[in-house]
Amino acid sequence: MENIGYIQTFGAIVIQIYLILNPPTSITVMLGMSKNSTVAERLQASRQICTIGGTLLFAFALFGQMILNDIFHISTEAFQVGGGLFLFSIGLGMVLSKSSDGETKDNSTTKSLSSLVITPLATPLLVGPGTMTASLVKRMELPNSWDYAIVFYLALAVSMILVYFTFILGCKFSKYLKPTFLKIIEKLVGILLICLATSCIFKGAKIFIQSL
Repeated sequence: MENIGYIQTFGAIVIQIYLILNPPTSITVMLGMSKNSTVAERLQASRQICTIGGTLLFAFALFGQMILNDIFHISTEAFQVGGGLFLFSIGLGMVLSKSSDGETKDNSTTKSLSSLVITPLATPLLVGPGTMTASLVKRMELPNSWDYAIVFYLALAVSMILVYFTFILGCKFSKYLKPTFLKIIEKLVGILLICLATSCIFKGAKIFIQSL
């Protein structure tokens, strides 16, 4: 019966973390920011994004509370608002960007894909304040024992592997997308980022107001 409890906990954490990470959104943003990149470049970027994102997720689950509260004295809601503001600036740049002779200028999409891997793709987009906080909360909800700790971190690893395979599928499919369609995606993604950022800011502000 105890083994069944481990399996159920493992499966629930994998599903919850995968849904919170929401890789389809990150893939769509990556495609919108890499109109001139090849499939191979996108696959390489995907490996880096998932590696960095997974490292951040594990590190925050292990040391997040100590880093935020004890070292920097930053509340989770402030962390969430800061990440939301960063995403808002990225999305606004994508929406307001103008094209000249088929090339986008003066916005983040003119940068190489490799320069966008750490920010904003790995963080705060794939693994942002909300995801880090959720992983920390999930760990604190489990019994404080080595067996459940192993189940939790193994579930995190499996969820990141599933995210990586989702990225691979998205990159493989991207070769069938026309440049014009990718430009449309870029604008839509910009709007999506603004909405996600606004939601993130409002959630952080709501938690802060309720704590007063």
